[in-house]
Amino acid sequence: MTKTGRVVLRSVWIILSLAVLFYCQYVFDGKPNSDSEEVLIILMFILSFPASFLAGALAVGVAFSYEHLLHAPLQTSRPEMFFTWALFFAAGYLQWFTLAPRAWSKWKASSSKKRAQSEGPELKRSGLA
Repeated sequence: MTKTGRVVLRSVWIILSLAVLFYCQYVFDGKPNSDSEEVLIILMFILSFPASFLAGALAVGVAFSYEHLLHAPLQTSRPEMFFTWALFFAAGYLQWFTLAPRAWSKWKASSSKKRAQSEGPELKRSGLA
């Protein structure tokens, strides 16, 4: 993929993630049981899949710890929604734009190296090398 293609994909992904955050913050009605957080989690889960499993587990762990340490239920609020969004955003960004390209380039390098090693003896035997 070209550098321009990567920049476009990254920009689209960031814009979609920000659109999810802004939309959910806009429709949040201030009630502790607002459904806008569920919408945020579902959409960010899709955008950052499969790293979203780790982000979701971390968010659940933080919520569980909060409720048990303070002996109070965690209410949906704008800062809490932003924290959840930031977890999913960081996991997705790290996955799609740091780890996946690095893994892809290493895979391509190793496959081309294996191909060159496997072609080498054949060329020597045929007298072309």
